Amino acid sequence: MTKPHVSPLSLLAAALAVALALPMASQAQEVAHSSTVHTTAGELARQEKTLTATVVSIDHDKRLITLRGPSGHEETIEAGPEVKNFDQIKPGDQVSAHFQAALALQILPADGHHQLGTEVEGGTTTAPKGSTPGMTTGHSITVTTKLTALDLKNHTVTLTGEDGHERVIEVKDPERQAQLNRLKVGDLVSITYVEALAITVTPQGKAGK
Repeated sequence: MTKPHVSPLSLLAAALAVALALPMASQAQEVAHSSTVHTTAGELARQEKTLTATVVSIDHDKRLITLRGPSGHEETIEAGPEVKNFDQIKPGDQVSAHFQAALALQILPADGHHQLGTEVEGGTTTAPKGSTPGMTTGHSITVTTKLTALDLKNHTVTLTGEDGHERVIEVKDPERQAQLNRLKVGDLVSITYVEALAITVTPQGKAGK
């Protein structure tokens, strides 16, 4: 089966629609122009991507916004009646979405202070009513498992979750293979995935200033 192609502009249009529709946070401040992912454990990977588009036209009666990407492709989204800042968007405005994600791993001592399980955290802040539309959102997922087997010859580790399910992971990176001898059965392994998204709308004439 052929997977449908989703263009970057479609993703940006969908993200802007979410930013417009989200309710205003009770203590929301002006949304920052970037969102930063921070990890405190040993970082394994990081990804960053920025998408930009220009507001081409707005149909106030039908509440439609048409965006044009760098390649010239256009995408139209609908701003429902729940949108608070629709009137602040003008043709020529620049819309940008900055996405960051990071994956980190940390070895924890089996000292009784850490528990197996999954922890999810996150939150969203939107721009105050009457200001330029925008949004920052982020969340993190942390899974803590126990190292129950270690095979230095074959470069594999076995992790067991709180449900008793085992997963064998092969370490292929030579640098990390050399570090396996630092591990010991009984260690707790905490793996964290963090991502953040910032949507901003820059009025025409202010972009780049």
